[in-house]
Amino acid sequence: MRLDYDEASEWDMLVMERLYPQDFCSIEISKRELLLDVFEDELTELHKADFVHRYIRRPSDQSGEKYDNIMLTEKGLRLIDVGISALKTQVGEKLFGKYLEVELAELDEFETYFLSR
Repeated sequence: MRLDYDEASEWDMLVMERLYPQDFCSIEISKRELLLDVFEDELTELHKADFVHRYIRRPSDQSGEKYDNIMLTEKGLRLIDVGISALKTQVGEKLFGKYLEVELAELDEFETYFLSR
């Protein structure tokens, strides 16, 4: 995923790749640890760019798997469903900080989930 700008339309946009999910349960723990490290680094870069996803963990009142906003692909872990994401310039520093705090807690929970399956 990347942020881009369409000059002809004069709007910002998120560009995402087509994903082909894989089952991570069959991958060795050492490889999962490496994939998770890379994912955490990428998420940190998004945070530094003042972007927060807001739902690494699916809300409990929605159907689906707990962490199905994170998919494993042949290129690594990918974050999907950015529909309610936020930019600091749009929500302000205080609210962005709260969103970031929740996201980092969800990331810690995902780490346990991802490495223990």
